[in-house]
Amino acid sequence: MVSQFKYPDFSNGELELRFENNIICLYGTRDGLKKLSDMCLELIEDPNQGHIHIEDYNNLLTKNSLKGVVAIFDKE
Repeated sequence: MVSQFKYPDFSNGELELRFENNIICLYGTRDGLKKLSDMCLELIEDPNQGHIHIEDYNNLLTKNSLKGVVAIFDKE
């Protein structure tokens, strides 16, 4: 059974995280993706902080979004 794609409602946020059909999906506006890239750069520049909880950024995730974490690890 294939479900119909439900377009994210960006009226209250810039990013939406979903888990659909065994796939982690990240949908975003240009501003939302820019903020996410800024988070990644923040971790690259200061890896000692280890991770960032996306939901801690006000009005970034839509009301239907899952919570999420961006984390940095060194390759071994």
